Amino acid sequence: MNGDSPEPLKFVEGGAEFLDRIEPLWKQQTALHAKKSLRFAEHFTTANFSDRKRVFEQKARTGSLLVVLAMVGPDEIAGYTVCSVCEELSDLGTCKVGEIDSMFILESYRRLGIGRKFLVRSIEWFEQNRAEKVIALIAVGNEEVLEFYELAGLLPRAILLQRKDSMH
Repeated sequence: MNGDSPEPLKFVEGGAEFLDRIEPLWKQQTALHAKKSLRFAEHFTTANFSDRKRVFEQKARTGSLLVVLAMVGPDEIAGYTVCSVCEELSDLGTCKVGEIDSMFILESYRRLGIGRKFLVRSIEWFEQNRAEKVIALIAVGNEEVLEFYELAGLLPRAILLQRKDSMH
C-alpha cells in the first residue's frame, strides 16, 4: 500500500465494459503463471489479452459476465475477478455453469481480505444467476491457491492432462 494512511478499498461491479481496465493486472497474472508453470510456461508467455477478452465478451453475449474491481482511489485497481455463467453441454443435457474465469490481486494488496470478498460476491452472483455447477480452473504450479478456493467449497475434482504440442 502507498503512503502512511492507506485509502479505503471500494468494490465496483460491471460487465464486459470493464475488461479493458483489467488488462495490466491480467498481464501480471499471466507473467506469474509463466514463472510457476514448469511444463507450459510458453502458453502463458504467448497468451495475449485480446484473445482472452474475446472469450470473455463471447461469454457475456451467450451467458452472463461479472467483473468486480477492488479500487484504491479513483484510478488504481488493487485486484479484479471475472466470473461467468454459461450453458454447458453435459452427460445429462445442458446445465448452467458458473465459473471464476480469472482473479488477480496485486501483491501489495494480498492478505487483506480482497480475495475473500471476491469469492463471496462470486458465489452470491452464481446463485442469483441459478448456476447449477461452479468451477474454477487452477494452473499447475499455482496449487497454493487451492486452500483459498476451499473457503467457497470449491474442491479439486480432476486433473486435466494435455499434450504439449496441442496448445489449443
